[in-house]
Amino acid sequence: MKLFQKLILLVGACTLGVLLWKMDAALVLVLVAQVGWGFLLIIGQETGAHLLNTAGWSFALRPEHGPSYPFRELFKFRIVGDGINYLTPSATIAGELARAAQLNDSQPFEVRLAGVVAAKFTQALAQFCFVLFGTAWVVRGMIGWLAPYEPALLALAWMAAAALPGIMLWDRLRARSPGRPARQDPAPGWKGVPTQFRHYLHDHPGRAAVSVLFFLLGYAWNTLEVWLIARMLGAPVGWRAALAIEVLSNMIDGIFFMVPAKMGTQEAGKTAIFAALGLPARAGLALGIVRHIRELVWSSLGLLLYTLHLRGSRTEEPELASR
Repeated sequence: MKLFQKLILLVGACTLGVLLWKMDAALVLVLVAQVGWGFLLIIGQETGAHLLNTAGWSFALRPEHGPSYPFRELFKFRIVGDGINYLTPSATIAGELARAAQLNDSQPFEVRLAGVVAAKFTQALAQFCFVLFGTAWVVRGMIGWLAPYEPALLALAWMAAAALPGIMLWDRLRARSPGRPARQDPAPGWKGVPTQFRHYLHDHPGRAAVSVLFFLLGYAWNTLEVWLIARMLGAPVGWRAALAIEVLSNMIDGIFFMVPAKMGTQEAGKTAIFAALGLPARAGLALGIVRHIRELVWSSLGLLLYTLHLRGSRTEEPELASR
């Protein structure tokens, strides 16, 4: 682990320690303990988000390649990739490479990687839309210091909404421009991945739009988790407040995406969001801890599946060699 990454983890751990000290760790842990058996429900409901995100990935594959990968295989490696991204200091890159590498080899690696790159693009676009539109239309009027910027945010959101069709059709529109070079076949190997990605956007803008939609629903799904946890902590919030918390949480996650396991940023972010919305800051810290536990459980499952897959692959190699 590099020095910079170690410093990030240290700062995150110190931030969490200061928060627990300021908020009275004993009282915060009492709140967390109130969840009790509710942890099973909180952990289990995340299946919905994984299913939606897997659907987003499936539509990021070209239609001629999609049948090579059953939904359950994509679901499994979606969990694996998320676990690796969450627990390793790789700025969410290692998990994407692992997804492409572990898919069955019915298609060349560069084809699998192009599908992963396309899914990463549509997911990033979905997160951008979720944060921008959510901040402009859901969070609007809920945070006092944000009021002066709300007209600009609203205008930006409408501009982005109008521009989205153009973004999805950009490569197809460029192809019609005079003097545009003829379409080129992808180069072999890694070098061909960018070309394959452009061809996907050009040939299947509708599939890309559906992929964005599923990832957008995946981000929105976690509003249910916020609503459930807040009720279990004895600080219930309405659906609009729960959605606002999730929107602002994604904004913070996007800013601090390089922090492994969201060390400190999860708890500090939820505390700041609750305080900004006029909700009990201690409940925000407790909610951050509960969500952190859920994330660690699923990430551990991802690493377990990854380990089992690697062991299975090593077992198959000698069998194939002996035939």
